[in-house]
Amino acid sequence: MADALNPHFTRRAFLASLATAPFAAYVTPLTRDPTFTVLSLFHPQRLVVYATSEPLAILLGGESVGLRSGESLTIDAIGGRIAVTNSVVRRLTIRSVSAFAVEVPNKLRRNYLGTLAIENIVGKLRCVVGIERELAVASIVAAESPPRATLNALAAQAIAARSFLLGARTNHIGADFCDTTHCQFLREPPVPGSGFATAARRTKGLVLQYRGPVDDAPTTLAAMYSRSCGGRTRTLAELGLPSRGYPYYAVECAFCRAHPELWQRDLAAPTPNSEHARLDYNRIHGWSAFPGHADSTTALRAEGRGVGHGLGLCQLGAADMAARGADFADILSHYYPNTALVRVA
Repeated sequence: MADALNPHFTRRAFLASLATAPFAAYVTPLTRDPTFTVLSLFHPQRLVVYATSEPLAILLGGESVGLRSGESLTIDAIGGRIAVTNSVVRRLTIRSVSAFAVEVPNKLRRNYLGTLAIENIVGKLRCVVGIERELAVASIVAAESPPRATLNALAAQAIAARSFLLGARTNHIGADFCDTTHCQFLREPPVPGSGFATAARRTKGLVLQYRGPVDDAPTTLAAMYSRSCGGRTRTLAELGLPSRGYPYYAVECAFCRAHPELWQRDLAAPTPNSEHARLDYNRIHGWSAFPGHADSTTALRAEGRGVGHGLGLCQLGAADMAARGADFADILSHYYPNTALVRVA
């Protein structure tokens, strides 16, 4: 969730994929820095790469090209390759950790600190950024957290985000994760010293783990969270989803019980009766068409409390708990029962 609680920013597509190919814990946890496909929602056929604060050493195929601070390169998808200046190559890369910006012309420009690879995949440019893990956590916290969240709420969010990075397996090709709500929303690195950066630094290496149901081995939880739960979080079973590990638990949320986000919708089709059906409905009618789970329905009208799937941490509830004095461990133990905080390398 980002910007003032935009309902777009719930991790909606996780649940669609869970119904067919569930996220699971890595057999071998992801120990290297994660990679992200970025800007893919625009299906870009042209990108512009900028050297922002330092020169860039860019590899075009096997040739090295220098880009001075303030200069840019335009990359176009041509056939099955990419065209850059006077070269047509298979791949553009920045291998050393650098500061740069990538722009989809006339749509969006974002700054990154990391490595970069761009290639042509079926006529569209796939842009993959590698980001140091803790910087990625801070960037996710900045993008996902509600406004005015205090440090303990941000710390709880940081641990949930890190747990997802270390505990989730996705079906992305060419990268570990994406920068959309299919995985976790990712924007630009936050300002050093900001609350987002401080939350990541103070919780460095902390993840949520649970005991697996088969071999009782400690497993890092690919932690789910949503914007608001309506007063009670949900289980996987309630959403019509399979439980192949941590089941999630229904826990009370005092803030959302007292201040639920209420919604009503006139429906263009029968009421979705599972999370998978809700996401299918929203793909057709818009992502805010059916914002949460219905508490009451008629043939063509639904009413509900809470925005998002309602699994795990409730972001508004966590922010309220922190404002009332709860620390991040209290928040996490409340929303993720039967888990433990463990520090990993």
